Amino acid sequence: MRQSWKILALCVFCTTSFTAKGQEDKKARPPHWPFTPVTSPPIPGVTDPEWQRHPIDAFIHARMAAAGLQPAPLLSKRALLRRLAFDLTGLPPTPAEMKRFLSEGAPDSYAQAIDYYLASPRYGEHWARHWLDVVRYAETDGFAIDGNRPTLWRYRDYVVRNFNEDTPFDSFIREQIAGDEINAGIKGAIATGFYRLGPWEADNMTPEVKRQDYLNEVTGAVGAAFLGLTLDCARCHDHKYDPIPARDYYRLQAFLAPIQHAEVPSEYLPAERNAHFDRNKSSYDKEMALRKEKLATFRSQLRQKLAVYREEEADKISEEQINKAVDQEHPFSDDDKKMIRELTKAVETYIEAKSYASVAWTIKNPQKDQDPVETFILGGGDVGTRMEKVSRGFLSAVPSLLKESPPFSSRAILAQWITHPDNPLTPRVLANRIWLYHFGEGIVQTANDFGRNGSGASHPELLDYLASRLVANNWRLKPLHREILLSRAYRLSTQHSQVGNALKQDPDNLLLWRGNHRRLTAEMLRDTMLAVSGKLSHLGGGPGFFEKLPKEMGDDFPFFKWKPSSDEERSRRSIYMFQRRNMVHPMMESFDVADASESCARRDNSLHPLQAFDLLNSELAHASSNDFAKRILAQAGADPGAQTRAIFLHAFSRPPSERELALGVGFLKKHHGTENALAGLCLVIFNTNEFIYIE
Repeated sequence: MRQSWKILALCVFCTTSFTAKGQEDKKARPPHWPFTPVTSPPIPGVTDPEWQRHPIDAFIHARMAAAGLQPAPLLSKRALLRRLAFDLTGLPPTPAEMKRFLSEGAPDSYAQAIDYYLASPRYGEHWARHWLDVVRYAETDGFAIDGNRPTLWRYRDYVVRNFNEDTPFDSFIREQIAGDEINAGIKGAIATGFYRLGPWEADNMTPEVKRQDYLNEVTGAVGAAFLGLTLDCARCHDHKYDPIPARDYYRLQAFLAPIQHAEVPSEYLPAERNAHFDRNKSSYDKEMALRKEKLATFRSQLRQKLAVYREEEADKISEEQINKAVDQEHPFSDDDKKMIRELTKAVETYIEAKSYASVAWTIKNPQKDQDPVETFILGGGDVGTRMEKVSRGFLSAVPSLLKESPPFSSRAILAQWITHPDNPLTPRVLANRIWLYHFGEGIVQTANDFGRNGSGASHPELLDYLASRLVANNWRLKPLHREILLSRAYRLSTQHSQVGNALKQDPDNLLLWRGNHRRLTAEMLRDTMLAVSGKLSHLGGGPGFFEKLPKEMGDDFPFFKWKPSSDEERSRRSIYMFQRRNMVHPMMESFDVADASESCARRDNSLHPLQAFDLLNSELAHASSNDFAKRILAQAGADPGAQTRAIFLHAFSRPPSERELALGVGFLKKHHGTENALAGLCLVIFNTNEFIYIE
């Protein structure tokens, strides 16, 4: 019986035999930090008055001072707003926003800017992308066929909406774990699309193996996303590093074992994009109706032919009889057979219409009259080697939060346990994710692995402080954002006067003596190019669009067609791009877009020549630089100096230096100030470090 590649990989890494002494040593270890209760640690005392004003700063400065390190200076106001805008919205500040911020002298102007960006609809679009990475969101199955999941975009829109509305995150988690069981209605049904996000192998295995592979995948996803644990390591045997026996793995999996895939009717349409949605839906519905009409008309003609051939009345010829006749030699010609197949395929493969169907990809529980689903510990993770039967239960390493779950209990009990305020894992994991996306590095660097084999915590007391604040604020993220962003630690420059000495003591900047250099993500880079060129559309939600592919790639693939969307659709934010597992847009892939086949806690940050080729030669880069040039020409007129200043203001949120101004003017004059020259200068700007890195 074929085992999945994941099981094989785990078995290569792990071993199924332990010595008696090894077992005793494992049991003798003290409780690992993430399994201990979250506390509200005392705020450290620090001598520097500038670092006494904020609890986060006190934790950071205490560690820096103990190491003999001095912090970097604060960012300039311009650089600070630019960092803030990118962090909260994924987009640069507009010239008007920057002008307003720089002109305000009120002490709370920075706090007001934080609230301004947190209230923007762009905040939800940007932070939803982080969560979609974690929960392995994609709109296709993966593997060889990579079939479409045409209405899974509703889950993406659900996530965007919840971030913008600042839904308490414990409720957000409970809806994804058990939205169908806690009376959350259609919203809850869409939320449980969480269970339909991972890759799905449709063929080439027995039903038992396919089902177990699916359960293993979602169990691992629950562990990584919500608990920050590598539960998969306990699939074949007791976890080698963490106090998670195989029995716990299967007890937790028993909560998930009964679920069945389902598609349910849905009318969950965010009001702010109804007009856009309805306009496109109407267009695609008309096209689908036309295709169906052509098919029905031709089938009617075939019915008449078949009736004459069989000497029967046409109304007595069934649809099934027509289908059978198509596969026979008579009475239809080869042209008839070719036409019926083409017309049928035109209806069956019209993905645009399917994407607008009022259906949500979700799950359901078995019917009451179905046999209860049993769960067994599987020897070596082999579905054919059943061992002890287990009932539903929680991780034994976590202090008891709820009474043991009886055999008939539901996923709602699991959701309650995961989001219990005394669960030490969930708030720590979530607080660490928020910190990671603001600082470029987590307090626990391995955000999906808080176990012994992970990185450990650089500031465990600070993480406990953040986790306790999160729970105290009803699990709402915006107050936690605000607290982190107001800290002095967040506002430190990436530049340091004694960088050499500091790098020797702390080369990875774990003590946060300066800001981390961070490159724009693939989505942020594309969106920023559209934004500065004046072409970015804020139409949100609905089915994903298809970006143009490079000419050398083509758009016909064995099991699908990559059909570029309209210019209007392709000007939308990258979060609304259709996300296929086996065909990632080359520019997005070049800039380290997440691999949707598994939970991604943190994007890679590679540096290679293909990135320069994409920024210099891609169709997106050239189209955006041409649009940027047209925008500058309209705003600044024909004066090269005014043009150069406008370019810098939009791209960098600052005026050019004297040298930069001279270089820009010289370049434009050398090429006679043509629009092509202006587009060339814009293209150069897209390729600068300042454009693609956050200061």
